[in-house]
Amino acid sequence: MQDTQKLTVYYPFSLSMSSFLIILFFRCRLVVQTTVAMRGTQGRLVYFLFAAVLLNPHLSLSAATPATVEGQPVEVQAETSLPLPVLQPEFTPPPPGTYSLPEIDTVKDHWLLDSTAKQVSLFNLTAGKIAVISFMYTACGDVGGCPLAAAVLQQIDRLLSARPALAKRVVLLSVSFDPERDTLARLTEVREILAPHSDWHFLTGTTPEALQAILEDFHQPVAKLWQADGNWSGLFRHVLKVYLLDAKHQVRNIYSTGLFDARLVLNDIETILQEADQQTIGQQP
Repeated sequence: MQDTQKLTVYYPFSLSMSSFLIILFFRCRLVVQTTVAMRGTQGRLVYFLFAAVLLNPHLSLSAATPATVEGQPVEVQAETSLPLPVLQPEFTPPPPGTYSLPEIDTVKDHWLLDSTAKQVSLFNLTAGKIAVISFMYTACGDVGGCPLAAAVLQQIDRLLSARPALAKRVVLLSVSFDPERDTLARLTEVREILAPHSDWHFLTGTTPEALQAILEDFHQPVAKLWQADGNWSGLFRHVLKVYLLDAKHQVRNIYSTGLFDARLVLNDIETILQEADQQTIGQQP
Protein backbone atom coordinates (compact mmCIF):
# COMPACT_ATOMS: atom_id res chain seq x y z
CA MET A 1 0.00 0.00 0.00
CA GLN A 2 1.33 3.41 -0.88
CA ASP A 3 1.68 6.10 1.74
CA THR A 4 1.14 9.73 0.77
CA GLN A 5 2.84 12.38 2.87
CA LYS A 6 2.24 16.12 2.62
CA LEU A 7 4.97 18.32 4.00
CA THR A 8 4.69 22.07 4.53
CA VAL A 9 8.04 23.76 5.02
CA TYR A 10 8.87 27.41 5.67
CA TYR A 11 12.32 28.70 4.83
CA PRO A 12 13.93 32.15 5.17
CA PHE A 13 15.32 32.71 1.70
CA SER A 14 14.06 33.23 -1.82
CA LEU A 15 14.85 31.61 -5.13
CA SER A 16 16.17 33.45 -8.18
CA MET A 17 15.16 31.82 -11.45
CA SER A 18 18.03 33.46 -13.36
CA SER A 19 20.86 33.57 -10.83
CA PHE A 20 22.29 31.58 -7.98
CA LEU A 21 20.57 31.13 -4.64
CA ILE A 22 20.59 34.39 -2.67
CA ILE A 23 19.95 34.24 1.04
CA LEU A 24 17.24 36.73 1.97
CA PHE A 25 15.44 37.40 5.24
CA PHE A 26 11.84 36.73 4.43
CA ARG A 27 9.62 33.70 4.33
CA CYS A 28 8.53 31.69 1.36
CA ARG A 29 5.92 28.93 1.47
CA LEU A 30 6.76 25.60 -0.10
CA VAL A 31 4.27 22.75 -0.32
CA VAL A 32 5.80 19.42 -1.26
CA GLN A 33 3.62 16.35 -1.83
CA THR A 34 5.47 13.09 -2.10
CA THR A 35 4.13 9.64 -2.85
CA VAL A 36 6.44 6.92 -1.59
CA ALA A 37 6.06 3.17 -1.36
CA MET A 38 6.95 3.03 2.34
CA ARG A 39 7.15 5.24 5.43
CA GLY A 40 10.12 6.55 7.37
CA THR A 41 13.59 7.42 6.24
CA GLN A 42 13.00 6.72 2.55
CA GLY A 43 10.35 9.43 2.54
CA ARG A 44 12.83 11.76 4.21
CA LEU A 45 15.44 10.88 1.59
CA VAL A 46 12.99 11.89 -1.15
CA TYR A 47 12.39 15.15 0.72
CA PHE A 48 16.14 15.78 1.10
CA LEU A 49 16.80 15.23 -2.60
CA PHE A 50 13.72 17.15 -3.72
CA ALA A 51 14.60 20.11 -1.51
CA ALA A 52 18.20 20.12 -2.72
CA VAL A 53 17.02 20.12 -6.33
CA LEU A 54 14.42 22.82 -5.72
CA LEU A 55 16.98 25.07 -4.05
CA ASN A 56 19.20 24.88 -7.13
CA PRO A 57 17.58 27.05 -9.81
CA HIS A 58 19.89 25.75 -12.53
CA LEU A 59 18.59 22.18 -12.44
CA SER A 60 15.59 20.72 -14.18
CA LEU A 61 13.31 19.22 -11.57
CA SER A 62 12.02 16.54 -13.91
CA ALA A 63 15.53 15.52 -14.90
CA ALA A 64 16.99 15.50 -11.41
CA THR A 65 14.15 13.97 -9.38
CA PRO A 66 14.66 10.21 -8.96
CA ALA A 67 12.10 7.81 -10.41
CA THR A 68 12.95 5.37 -7.64
CA VAL A 69 14.51 5.52 -4.19
CA GLU A 70 16.06 2.28 -2.96
CA GLY A 71 14.06 0.45 -5.61
CA GLN A 72 10.75 2.05 -4.62
CA PRO A 73 8.72 4.19 -7.07
CA VAL A 74 8.56 7.88 -6.25
CA GLU A 75 6.28 10.58 -7.58
CA VAL A 76 7.08 14.16 -6.58
CA GLN A 77 4.80 17.12 -7.09
CA ALA A 78 5.60 20.65 -6.00
CA GLU A 79 3.72 23.88 -5.65
CA THR A 80 5.51 27.08 -4.71
CA SER A 81 4.41 30.59 -3.87
CA LEU A 82 6.64 33.50 -4.84
CA PRO A 83 8.43 35.33 -1.98
CA LEU A 84 7.03 38.59 -0.73
CA PRO A 85 8.87 41.67 -2.07
CA VAL A 86 10.39 42.49 1.30
CA LEU A 87 13.93 43.83 1.74
CA GLN A 88 16.08 42.00 -0.80
CA PRO A 89 19.72 43.06 -0.52
CA GLU A 90 21.79 42.18 -3.56
CA PHE A 91 24.83 40.22 -2.41
CA THR A 92 27.96 40.57 -4.51
CA PRO A 93 31.01 38.70 -3.17
CA PRO A 94 34.28 40.67 -3.22
CA PRO A 95 36.66 39.77 -6.06
CA PRO A 96 39.27 37.07 -5.37
CA GLY A 97 42.53 38.37 -3.95
CA THR A 98 41.07 41.65 -2.65
CA TYR A 99 40.84 40.29 0.90
CA SER A 100 42.55 37.77 3.15
CA LEU A 101 41.28 34.73 5.03
CA PRO A 102 43.26 34.23 8.25
CA GLU A 103 43.69 30.73 9.63
CA ILE A 104 40.88 29.85 12.05
CA ASP A 105 41.95 26.39 13.15
CA THR A 106 43.93 23.34 12.06
CA VAL A 107 42.31 19.91 11.84
CA LYS A 108 43.81 16.46 12.33
CA ASP A 109 43.70 13.49 10.00
CA HIS A 110 40.72 11.14 10.26
CA TRP A 111 39.62 7.89 8.68
CA LEU A 112 36.38 7.88 6.73
CA LEU A 113 34.34 5.37 4.75
CA ASP A 114 33.37 6.26 1.19
CA SER A 115 30.33 5.04 -0.73
CA THR A 116 32.35 2.15 -2.21
CA ALA A 117 33.11 0.78 1.30
CA LYS A 118 36.72 1.90 1.03
CA GLN A 119 38.44 3.37 4.07
CA VAL A 120 40.03 6.67 3.14
CA SER A 121 42.13 9.21 4.99
CA LEU A 122 40.93 12.81 5.17
CA PHE A 123 44.45 14.02 4.44
CA ASN A 124 44.81 11.68 1.45
CA LEU A 125 41.51 12.85 -0.01
CA THR A 126 42.46 16.49 0.36
CA ALA A 127 46.21 16.25 -0.31
CA GLY A 128 47.43 19.39 -2.08
CA LYS A 129 43.87 20.66 -2.60
CA ILE A 130 41.43 23.14 -1.20
CA ALA A 131 38.60 21.24 0.50
CA VAL A 132 34.98 22.20 1.08
CA ILE A 133 33.57 19.93 3.79
CA SER A 134 29.92 19.62 4.82
CA PHE A 135 28.54 17.47 7.65
CA MET A 136 25.01 16.31 6.91
CA TYR A 137 22.39 13.55 7.06
CA THR A 138 19.86 12.70 4.36
CA ALA A 139 16.90 12.50 6.76
CA CYS A 140 17.33 16.18 7.67
CA GLY A 141 13.93 17.90 7.86
CA ASP A 142 15.24 21.47 7.79
CA VAL A 143 15.31 22.78 4.23
CA GLY A 144 17.72 25.49 5.41
CA GLY A 145 20.12 22.84 6.70
CA CYS A 146 21.43 19.77 4.90
CA PRO A 147 19.32 20.18 1.72
CA LEU A 148 20.62 23.75 1.41
CA ALA A 149 24.19 22.51 1.82
CA ALA A 150 23.67 19.89 -0.89
CA ALA A 151 22.15 22.46 -3.24
CA VAL A 152 24.98 24.97 -2.83
CA LEU A 153 27.62 22.25 -3.09
CA GLN A 154 26.02 21.18 -6.34
CA GLN A 155 26.23 24.76 -7.60
CA ILE A 156 29.91 24.82 -6.63
CA ASP A 157 30.38 21.47 -8.36
CA ARG A 158 28.87 22.81 -11.60
CA LEU A 159 30.91 26.02 -11.45
CA LEU A 160 34.09 24.01 -10.93
CA SER A 161 33.29 21.70 -13.84
CA ALA A 162 33.23 24.74 -16.12
CA ARG A 163 36.78 25.60 -14.99
CA PRO A 164 38.85 22.40 -15.24
CA ALA A 165 42.13 24.00 -14.14
CA LEU A 166 40.53 25.23 -10.93
CA ALA A 167 38.57 22.00 -10.40
CA LYS A 168 41.82 20.01 -10.26
CA ARG A 169 42.80 21.93 -7.13
CA VAL A 170 39.52 21.50 -5.21
CA VAL A 171 37.72 18.60 -3.53
CA LEU A 172 34.20 18.54 -2.08
CA LEU A 173 33.27 16.26 0.83
CA SER A 174 29.78 15.50 2.17
CA VAL A 175 30.17 13.56 5.43
CA SER A 176 27.09 11.96 7.01
CA PHE A 177 26.83 11.80 10.79
CA ASP A 178 23.93 9.31 10.54
CA PRO A 179 25.62 6.07 9.41
CA GLU A 180 22.74 3.91 10.68
CA ARG A 181 20.45 5.23 7.96
CA ASP A 182 22.94 6.77 5.54
CA THR A 183 24.27 3.40 4.51
CA LEU A 184 26.81 3.00 1.73
CA ALA A 185 23.95 2.10 -0.62
CA ARG A 186 22.10 5.27 0.26
CA LEU A 187 25.21 7.46 -0.12
CA THR A 188 25.79 5.86 -3.51
CA GLU A 189 22.22 6.64 -4.51
CA VAL A 190 22.50 10.25 -3.38
CA ARG A 191 25.74 10.61 -5.30
CA GLU A 192 24.15 9.22 -8.46
CA ILE A 193 21.20 11.60 -8.20
CA LEU A 194 23.29 14.70 -7.51
CA ALA A 195 25.61 13.54 -10.33
CA PRO A 196 28.92 15.26 -9.46
CA HIS A 197 30.88 16.80 -12.32
CA SER A 198 33.94 17.47 -10.16
CA ASP A 199 35.79 15.69 -7.34
CA TRP A 200 32.89 15.30 -4.87
CA HIS A 201 32.90 12.47 -2.29
CA PHE A 202 30.08 11.16 -0.08
CA LEU A 203 31.36 9.62 3.15
CA THR A 204 30.65 8.64 6.74
CA GLY A 205 32.68 7.51 9.73
CA THR A 206 34.40 4.14 9.83
CA THR A 207 33.15 3.64 13.41
CA PRO A 208 30.96 5.67 15.80
CA GLU A 209 34.11 6.63 17.69
CA ALA A 210 35.89 7.79 14.53
CA LEU A 211 32.84 9.80 13.50
CA GLN A 212 32.61 11.49 16.89
CA ALA A 213 36.32 12.33 16.72
CA ILE A 214 36.05 14.20 13.41
CA LEU A 215 32.91 16.04 14.57
CA GLU A 216 34.71 17.18 17.72
CA ASP A 217 37.82 18.17 15.75
CA PHE A 218 35.73 20.39 13.48
CA HIS A 219 33.68 21.70 16.43
CA GLN A 220 30.47 20.46 14.81
CA PRO A 221 28.02 19.64 17.64
CA VAL A 222 25.37 17.06 16.78
CA ALA A 223 22.71 15.62 19.10
CA LYS A 224 19.67 13.43 18.63
CA LEU A 225 16.28 15.07 19.20
CA TRP A 226 14.20 13.00 21.61
CA GLN A 227 10.41 13.01 21.91
CA ALA A 228 8.51 13.43 25.16
CA ASP A 229 7.86 9.68 25.29
CA GLY A 230 11.58 8.98 25.20
CA ASN A 231 11.68 7.81 21.60
CA TRP A 232 14.09 9.29 19.08
CA SER A 233 12.34 11.62 16.64
CA GLY A 234 14.64 10.54 13.81
CA LEU A 235 16.09 14.05 13.67
CA PHE A 236 19.32 15.64 14.87
CA ARG A 237 19.92 19.03 16.44
CA HIS A 238 22.79 20.61 14.54
CA VAL A 239 23.87 23.93 13.08
CA LEU A 240 24.69 24.09 9.38
CA LYS A 241 28.44 24.52 9.07
CA VAL A 242 30.46 24.09 5.90
CA TYR A 243 34.23 24.31 6.21
CA LEU A 244 36.84 25.64 3.81
CA LEU A 245 40.26 24.04 4.30
CA ASP A 246 43.51 24.97 2.61
CA ALA A 247 46.18 22.49 1.50
CA LYS A 248 47.78 22.67 4.96
CA HIS A 249 44.52 21.43 6.57
CA GLN A 250 43.85 24.84 8.07
CA VAL A 251 40.26 26.07 8.37
CA ARG A 252 40.06 29.33 6.44
CA ASN A 253 36.32 29.96 6.51
CA ILE A 254 33.14 28.50 8.02
CA TYR A 255 29.86 29.05 6.17
CA SER A 256 26.36 28.78 7.55
CA THR A 257 22.81 29.71 6.56
CA GLY A 258 22.84 33.30 5.38
CA LEU A 259 26.26 33.44 3.72
CA PHE A 260 26.74 30.01 2.16
CA ASP A 261 26.84 31.25 -1.41
CA ALA A 262 28.50 29.34 -4.25
CA ARG A 263 30.05 32.48 -5.73
CA LEU A 264 31.53 33.48 -2.37
CA VAL A 265 33.01 30.01 -1.83
CA LEU A 266 34.61 30.05 -5.28
CA ASN A 267 36.09 33.50 -4.67
CA ASP A 268 37.43 32.30 -1.30
CA ILE A 269 39.00 29.29 -3.00
CA GLU A 270 40.69 31.48 -5.60
CA THR A 271 41.89 33.88 -2.88
CA ILE A 272 43.58 31.05 -0.98
CA LEU A 273 45.11 29.62 -4.16
CA GLN A 274 46.48 33.03 -5.17
CA GLU A 275 48.04 33.36 -1.72
CA ALA A 276 49.59 29.88 -1.97
CA ASP A 277 50.92 30.56 -5.48
CA GLN A 278 52.49 33.83 -4.36
CA GLN A 279 54.19 32.06 -1.45
CA THR A 280 55.54 29.42 -3.83
CA ILE A 281 56.94 32.09 -6.15
CA GLY A 282 58.49 33.90 -3.18
CA GLN A 283 60.29 30.72 -2.09
CA GLN A 284 61.93 30.19 -5.47
CA PRO A 285 65.67 31.07 -5.65
